[in-house]
Amino acid sequence: MTLISTALPPEALTQEWTKLGPDASLTLSAPGKEPLQVPLVPRPVEDAELKECTCWDWKGLAQDEGEEAAEWLTDFLGKPARLVRYIGTPGAGDALADPKRRECELPFGKGVETAFADGYPFLITTESSLADLNTRMPEPLPMNRFRPNLVIDDSVEPWAEDDWQELTVVGPPDRKVEFVSLKPCSRCKARRFSPALLSRAAVTTTDQETAAVGKEPLMTLGKFRSGKLLGWSALASWKHEVFFGWNLTATSPGTVAVGDDIIVTRKRTTALAA
Repeated sequence: MTLISTALPPEALTQEWTKLGPDASLTLSAPGKEPLQVPLVPRPVEDAELKECTCWDWKGLAQDEGEEAAEWLTDFLGKPARLVRYIGTPGAGDALADPKRRECELPFGKGVETAFADGYPFLITTESSLADLNTRMPEPLPMNRFRPNLVIDDSVEPWAEDDWQELTVVGPPDRKVEFVSLKPCSRCKARRFSPALLSRAAVTTTDQETAAVGKEPLMTLGKFRSGKLLGWSALASWKHEVFFGWNLTATSPGTVAVGDDIIVTRKRTTALAA
């Protein structure tokens, strides 16, 4: 799947989804395949086919995107696959009361809704932290190994994000979006270093251009960014996990853009030790 690339029309990044035109599409591209256009505007409720699906611990309903998308993905992946759309009910009930609603990873994301992201809707990293990691690596890696959607430039110190608890992204004329940093992002457990398990590739160990799988950066991160070495023990599993980046949720709606400023409005005062 790492060889499948996605693209959105510009209006999808600047308008509310409900205001998109009927021709707005998500484009999927892959080597040897004609691009697939998936409409961004969902089908009417009465025409939607719901599928039971699972995302980590969540089990619920999602809208199937049809046979064309299923055939495209099945052909490229070489195994049966279907594309489904998250259709949760924002702000209504909870994951138990509403089978369509998915909460962020527990216990840190209790009551906060997310779609089919890994565990949280936002992941923040910094170029400074990547640069520091790369000084320790046999070969430097690009940021796409960590799939962030918010990247801060090298104007901050390496690993400064460990201390951020609340932050605001601001841009002209008066745009701003407020975020809260909930938990550090674990990049697979140390048990994956076992030779018997290294074949279970994660995004971090997969070259995003070639799909080749290796051991890095997990081996290097394990030498200085493990929960044990950092003294992070809020969860028992953290002792054997390695960390790069932080999981966020937004506490206000809005738009962020390349070149916006970040203001740290509150630093972390609670230790991450149990």
